Amino acid sequence: MSSGFLFNELSEFKQELMRDIQTLFPKETDEFLKQEAKGLKKEVQKVAKSNVKKGEAHFRFNKKKGKNVSTNYHKCFKIGKKYVRGESRCLRVYNSARHAHLIEYGHVSANKYGKNGYVLGKYVFKEAELNFESRFKDDAEKFLFTYFDKTTER
Repeated sequence: MSSGFLFNELSEFKQELMRDIQTLFPKETDEFLKQEAKGLKKEVQKVAKSNVKKGEAHFRFNKKKGKNVSTNYHKCFKIGKKYVRGESRCLRVYNSARHAHLIEYGHVSANKYGKNGYVLGKYVFKEAELNFESRFKDDAEKFLFTYFDKTTER
């Protein structure tokens, strides 16, 4: 599985141009990534709202509070910190709910008598990635053309 969809879809020239822009304009590149991560987060929230029931919350016992505490799946989507992997700058969108992986990939459900069945995964992030991919390609090309003249001047 690829770590992103930017470099997989761009031609070799566009990849080289993006690397040049990334080194010459790091702040603008980071701002572009932030805007795209916000757009992806909105897309993930939209897909989650349509695929996952609103009441699917995870309850756990909190020792400090002495009672059950719920975690709402829909309120826990977040954008991570910027990090560098190789030559690429990255941002990640994730869900911090404790039970997010169960909703995403599926799980075995159980009642007090034992196993009850299997709940299929919703694959919210995969569906959102497929929906967002074309918009990301368009935005990346607009970003390239915005800074293309400035890279050739230097």
